[in-house]
Amino acid sequence: DDTVTTVRYNPAERDLIAHCSNDRGIGLHDTRTSSALQKTIMSMKSNCLEWNPMEPYMFVVGNEDHNAYTFDMRKLNRPTGMYKGHVGAVMDVAWSPTGTEFVTGSYDKTIRMFSVRKEGGTAGHAGSGSTGIARDVYHTKRMQRVFCVGYTFDHKYLLSGSDDTNIRLWKARSSEKIGQ
Repeated sequence: DDTVTTVRYNPAERDLIAHCSNDRGIGLHDTRTSSALQKTIMSMKSNCLEWNPMEPYMFVVGNEDHNAYTFDMRKLNRPTGMYKGHVGAVMDVAWSPTGTEFVTGSYDKTIRMFSVRKEGGTAGHAGSGSTGIARDVYHTKRMQRVFCVGYTFDHKYLLSGSDDTNIRLWKARSSEKIGQ
């Protein structure tokens, strides 16, 4: 079944779209030619996809295998980074407005933030300082499965929506004081 479950336009090249499908595929399409450019098949289905707002050749996908993967659209045959830590399927991903980190929401009832750039480095490439380990993990006793996540435009807060019908606001940097 190659049913498409997620479609996202590239923020810089408006004729380029990326998709996730039920056949475990991640693909790129050009709307000008109505043709597929590239497609790769993962070991398990990807649930979500988001383009990096600052480096629009990079995107991240959240997968049923409990991991998130970054890809360079120029080399779709293998991920540029793998981000671990969840014990349930990754249901949503969102890039920070700066493009240096992303957040994941999971079926395991947690939110994790991953840095993908070392100071002066480039996002998601091997050796750039991205360890694949979350820099922060958020959860509460009553929070249920997380289905959506996002950043505020000022990069100071995260939003999450979960199965318990709540929207939560979190500090993007847990150690920073509010109002300073």
